[in-house]
Amino acid sequence: MNKTAIQRFLFFILLVLLQIWLFNNIHLFGVATSFVYLDFTLKLPVKMNRNTALMLSALMGLIIDLFGSTLGLNMSVMVIIGFLRFYLLKLFAPRDVYEDYVPSFKTLGTFMFMRYVGTITLIHVTILHLLESFTLFDPVKLMLRILSSFILTFLLICAIESINIKGFKK
Repeated sequence: MNKTAIQRFLFFILLVLLQIWLFNNIHLFGVATSFVYLDFTLKLPVKMNRNTALMLSALMGLIIDLFGSTLGLNMSVMVIIGFLRFYLLKLFAPRDVYEDYVPSFKTLGTFMFMRYVGTITLIHVTILHLLESFTLFDPVKLMLRILSSFILTFLLICAIESINIKGFKK
């Protein structure tokens, strides 16, 4: 096991623990929930095998579901995100990338990385809340939940990324 695989494994464990113990229990104003575990799939290398990325995304969702008692909700959304990730990276990542190219502020640039994170986060939060509510009975509350969860998740993922850059500068 090389150094980057160990770092990815530790990042996986850290995000699972943060999501289960901290962020699953925080619901700002009763509507905004953060889904920082999404950052794991966002930070997978661009050239990673699609099947491996899909399996790692599904595993992340499954573990969150097991500890959060959500019965496959997060896993289904993470499988969709793992599938769409490849196509969205074609839009945001440069074409001539090397093997371990990992999307970040440093590699994509601040604006492109924020667009990448924003797009995937919006898709994730929208699908998750639509599946969770399974109705359009109260569309105003649903839109409020989607928008507030999107903003909170987006800000937290960008904060984690900025800590990551500051922590590893030479």
